[in-house]
Amino acid sequence: MVEVAFQSRSGHKIRCDTCPVYCVLEEGEIGSCSGRQVIDGKFIATNYAQISSLQVEPIEKKPLYHFYPGSEIVSIGPNGCNMSCSWCQNWQITQNTSPTRVIMPTEMADIVDSLDGIGIAYTYAEPLIWFEYVRDVGRIMHERGLLNVFITNGYVNAEPLRELLKIADAFNVDIKSVSDSIYRDHCGGRIQDVHRSIRQIHAAGKHIEISHILVSNVSTDLKKVEQLVDWIASIDTRIPLHLTRYIPANHFHEPPTDKDFIVKAYEIAKSKLDSVYAKDASSLDGRDSYCSSCGEVLVKRDEQSAELLGLDGDKCRNCGSSAYFQNYE
Repeated sequence: MVEVAFQSRSGHKIRCDTCPVYCVLEEGEIGSCSGRQVIDGKFIATNYAQISSLQVEPIEKKPLYHFYPGSEIVSIGPNGCNMSCSWCQNWQITQNTSPTRVIMPTEMADIVDSLDGIGIAYTYAEPLIWFEYVRDVGRIMHERGLLNVFITNGYVNAEPLRELLKIADAFNVDIKSVSDSIYRDHCGGRIQDVHRSIRQIHAAGKHIEISHILVSNVSTDLKKVEQLVDWIASIDTRIPLHLTRYIPANHFHEPPTDKDFIVKAYEIAKSKLDSVYAKDASSLDGRDSYCSSCGEVLVKRDEQSAELLGLDGDKCRNCGSSAYFQNYE
């Protein structure tokens, strides 16, 4: 059994210091993420090496559009999450428990080697509640020249994130809302911690992209879209933004996001950010990448593939401008 790396004790109680939830547990109790439990006085990462999902996918599905476009990556995930989003699209594994198989770190790295992907995407449920496992797998991956990608809600404390940044290569962080009250009421989190994580990742020089789901009657307000875009632009206008369509899921039953609203949100974001994507919008092909300087098509995408047309490394082949891509040498 592997003990939780970040913990503090007060008498017979143990506090988990991995994320801002700060669960305080006694003997036998389980953390809100479902991945930690006090067993015989020890704080155990019960989700260690427990794999609920494993498959090979295009990296664009994460979504990561500016990180090794056109490549495939092995995607794995645990059960559980440290948030409880009302509209969670993966609620079957984040807020319920699905069957798992045990794959220890070296075996997982061997699987990735055999499948010829660029590395691992830790995804589906929340990978940062899996800290001990992704830390151990990630170290082996880097030793073998393979990559570690995190698809996350960003709800993690600074010290654990600092440790993961040593083995992380790219992140897609999902910003749920621009409103802290929405975070509290619908997700069980706080926006300040997510903002801090994004700043920390960017400051470390790691590749980062941001996703934002446009939830009907929650975030379908153009002023909120502009607020989100302004915040991202204040950090770096090159950070790609993925606007996604909400579909009723879990226990949230508002109608699907109006596609015309997605077009309007895309236009606002595109006016201030270099790269914006919205594949579910009507009258808009929001998958392709364009040079922000000359408008050249850099990457052409469809549902299954990505074709590199105008890239020369991380620059536009036409005008030579930097395009904020990490690509094959």
